[in-house]
Amino acid sequence: MRSNTTFRRWEVHRPPAKPPSKLPFWIEYAGHYQSASGFQSDVSIINFIQVFWCAAGEGTVVIAGRERIIHPGQVALYFPGMEHRYYAAGKNWDIYWWTMHGMLAPSIVAAFGLNANVYNAGPPPVRLFRALARALRNPAPYGEAQAVNIAFQLLVRAGFSHVSQTDDDIAGIADHINANWNKPTLNIKHLASTMNINRACLSRRFHKSFGISPGEYIARLRIQNALSMLTGTKKSVMDIAASCGYLDRRYFARLLKKRLGASPLRLRKNAAVGR
Repeated sequence: MRSNTTFRRWEVHRPPAKPPSKLPFWIEYAGHYQSASGFQSDVSIINFIQVFWCAAGEGTVVIAGRERIIHPGQVALYFPGMEHRYYAAGKNWDIYWWTMHGMLAPSIVAAFGLNANVYNAGPPPVRLFRALARALRNPAPYGEAQAVNIAFQLLVRAGFSHVSQTDDDIAGIADHINANWNKPTLNIKHLASTMNINRACLSRRFHKSFGISPGEYIARLRIQNALSMLTGTKKSVMDIAASCGYLDRRYFARLLKKRLGASPLRLRKNAAVGR
């Protein structure tokens, strides 16, 4: 942003680790800006994802050649290869933002239902943004990993803020899944038996609370952990499949190809060269 019409509350820049870490993506910049009327960004083509979260005021983002107003409680996203242009639509445009880098970043963000657009997301989680700033200031490898973890939390808030989680019984089922996601026996039949209700009722209540089916929730947890193992360990594909609850290695490979667009070995190779 141009500083002559912008008050930088804070901005943190953390260069990529050298040697590169095995994380699926990394956070290089984050900040909190307040921009006065008349502010305009520089125009450039970016090679990273940038997420804006509006706290107050109004701004205009130009996405795919179309001007979009971003209001308080909304997020806007730019993806790699896009023209990066935005400006204040009124006084005191107050925004939090962060960037995501790496070859896997676009597919991970898209998995949260987010693409280059403007979305309703509710007030920005200021506590998480402050925690992100602290993590980025930590030069140790743990700081980088912590920043990635916080980015996942922010994406959850941005992508699923509309989802209500008021069903205590279903929240208990989600806790059970979170504790047993890697067991091959975990499926909708097992969950329905645990809760002592029929499968259709369970699926309906789970979808109402989380926005996806129980089977999809399990699959996403397993794929997320599989991706972390592929990029962060030297385990064989067979061992990773078994660790994630898949006894059939070929089915596991087909699933990753379908969901992430590449085979397990290709995902591992892409992560290695993406830094």
